[in-house]
Amino acid sequence: MTAAPKTAARLFLDSLGAGGVDYVFANAGTDFAPILEALLEYENDQAAAPEFIICPHENLAVAMAHGYFLASGRAQGVMVHVNVGVANALCGLLNAARDNIPMLFASGRTPITEQGRLGSRDNFIHWGQEMFDQGAMLREFVKWDYELRCPEQTGAAVGRALAIAQSEPAGPVYLSLPREVLAATADCELAPQAPTAAASPPSPDPAAIDRAAQLLATAKSPLLITARAGRTARGVAALSTLAEKFAIPVVEAAANYMCLPGDHEMHAGFTPAPYLIDADLIIVVDAPVPWTPSRINPSPDCPVIQMGPDPLFEPLPFRGFRSDISIKTETAAGLEALSAAVAASKHLDQPIIDARRTQLAPKLAKARNARREKATRPGAKITHDYVSHCLNQALGKGGILVNERGCLREAMELTEPGTFFGPTIAGGLGASIGIALGIKLAAPDRMVAAALGDGSCIFNNPVACLQTAVARQLPILIVVLNNEAWHSVKASTLQVYPDGATAHSNRPPLTSLTPSPDYAGVAKACGAHGAKVSDPAALQQVLSDAVAMVREQNKTVLVDIAIEMN
Repeated sequence: MTAAPKTAARLFLDSLGAGGVDYVFANAGTDFAPILEALLEYENDQAAAPEFIICPHENLAVAMAHGYFLASGRAQGVMVHVNVGVANALCGLLNAARDNIPMLFASGRTPITEQGRLGSRDNFIHWGQEMFDQGAMLREFVKWDYELRCPEQTGAAVGRALAIAQSEPAGPVYLSLPREVLAATADCELAPQAPTAAASPPSPDPAAIDRAAQLLATAKSPLLITARAGRTARGVAALSTLAEKFAIPVVEAAANYMCLPGDHEMHAGFTPAPYLIDADLIIVVDAPVPWTPSRINPSPDCPVIQMGPDPLFEPLPFRGFRSDISIKTETAAGLEALSAAVAASKHLDQPIIDARRTQLAPKLAKARNARREKATRPGAKITHDYVSHCLNQALGKGGILVNERGCLREAMELTEPGTFFGPTIAGGLGASIGIALGIKLAAPDRMVAAALGDGSCIFNNPVACLQTAVARQLPILIVVLNNEAWHSVKASTLQVYPDGATAHSNRPPLTSLTPSPDYAGVAKACGAHGAKVSDPAALQQVLSDAVAMVREQNKTVLVDIAIEMN
């Protein structure tokens, strides 16, 4: 029996489902006509297709796919409208690329033909939206890109795309879908869905691990710096074991994950500066920017080991950090192998380790206590530190925080893997609310919050995010730390000109966001709950009430907090 022909659009959806895609986060346009028809075919056939979630802004669509992966470990789909949709999604794609988040990002392509084919141009925008090379817009941000040319390719193209996206180092891939191709039919016997397995993760090279182990076994003042060892619970456990066994201080530098529990005796804070110069061995574990060379550098004779799925961070155009041993490995597996090799080393000197622990543990505990005391002390106005502490307390055990230039990590005590996700090194603001919504979709029973500044809130397209939260019944807490300014612009200027005019100005140029929008009012207009607070004495109760409303009433809540920068 010959199978009935299917359109490329139907084959596309079939292939996504076969590849394990649960959701396609979509912002539709004229190029989606064959997709709509195919989705209705599924309803008529009573068959299951990946669920399409309407996202009123493309950046939100990418952010939700990003968040869904963080919570589930499964790559999802995103589809947007031709070149204009791609343009709106670029910021989110750059974030995903720099954080190695796999997703199949697809877009329509304006019809190629002016007439004669099903799906040919029938709207004036189809001339204006054509590009010579649409993929060039995002080629630096994806691992692979292709334009579908005939329906028979569909299954193989989707299978290949998903396999490449999920192979380490993972990342987004791009598939362009011309409307005539989506509308065309293929003989299904000639267009099988071709499942393609992702490549197995890189394993640590035994010889490189042994060399690294010998250095670590004999080091007197080792230092470990990481940003992303906490991407998995196994990574957190492996790092915790290595640090505890051999008394290695661990710094989370520009970390966008909780890598080491905050109460771990070897947690050395969030800047390597106090330890870098005296270190006689540095182990960099999946950290793109372990220190800032223009400010501080390790000793010239200090060996450096770099370890991770991409220890050289090849997609970064320029990165000049030293690496005497570069170990390409899945992070947890590499840490486990290193720990075992050090333990087995004949050069291991236990008295040196014991002496290091005796010296370091009280020093690090004192620093942790000082950070805690500073954060828990309310002032006359609400400070950045105090908001961070209060939110940490309100979320409690198991709460998940997506932090976008909002809370101060050093003011929070995080102990559980998978409870903190910070901004990527891309610095593309406008993602935290969407990421939080994606996490909530994947983990509906978890308490999820997004913390962001008022400038970041504007970048997040809050109306689009709030509408989606309410429409999809994805209750989250949104905390806006509102100083009515882009403080990061001022801060970066002070770094370059510490004694310049900006240091003496009450209103530096290009930083003011006065008058502040009524963010709580925007939330209410979208069907969420909004609250404002400016009194430090009321803050903890307001946040606790907000968390209770999210949990008990399944309602999205936005809290606008007037803060004074530390």
